[in-house]
Amino acid sequence: MTGPWLTFEQYQSNGGRADRAAFPMLEQLARKKLDNWTMGRITGPDCDIALCMTLIVDGLSEAREAQTESVSGFSNDGVSVNFGTARRGEPEIMASVYDQIVEILPVELVSVRI
Repeated sequence: MTGPWLTFEQYQSNGGRADRAAFPMLEQLARKKLDNWTMGRITGPDCDIALCMTLIVDGLSEAREAQTESVSGFSNDGVSVNFGTARRGEPEIMASVYDQIVEILPVELVSVRI
């Protein structure tokens, strides 16, 4: 299936938080990730796919924000001070998103058949 699986308007109505400028690239990356996780079994978008796509786009957006976060501490003469809280990295974020997707989609889309 080609073309977007989720429009920006659908994304916003699902509570998506990424901005419009970042959305097209994030949607493409999310589509590829969901296609990989489902082993190409998705034949067309529906409400569940739109929800999964929203979760993935938000996860990718969160991971990018965590990468670009500014320094929140300093070190001087062996004394280190941190002001920020630890943020999750992309592997942890995507693992959490995957767990949610497994609960949303039918088992035949996310399970491996032998």
